[in-house]
Amino acid sequence: MTYPDHPDPRHDLPARRLVETRKIVSPEGHTIHLSIGFDPAEPTRPREVFYSAGFRSGSQLEFQVQDACVLLSLLLQHGHRPEDVAKSLARAEQPDHSIAYASVIGLIVDELTR
Repeated sequence: MTYPDHPDPRHDLPARRLVETRKIVSPEGHTIHLSIGFDPAEPTRPREVFYSAGFRSGSQLEFQVQDACVLLSLLLQHGHRPEDVAKSLARAEQPDHSIAYASVIGLIVDELTR
């Protein structure tokens, strides 16, 4: 298998853009604050996500969520839509028999689709 020498072009965002901070709660009760940046040319399309707060500072989980946000932002800036990313993420049955994302990453991507 060969890989292209360069990925698809990255969508550069202007220095000033709409950013919305949201709070999500995991099934385990963790509160996570995210900042979502939108493309001014397409104001309903998220192009970046940043972890703001929610896990103990310096914890392994905090670093994992920060890194996941970086990777999600790169996907968004290279043209991937949150809905397409969400289709590939794991889900788990909940005690009430509903289906929810199995990870914090899934919860973040689900928030990006709203």
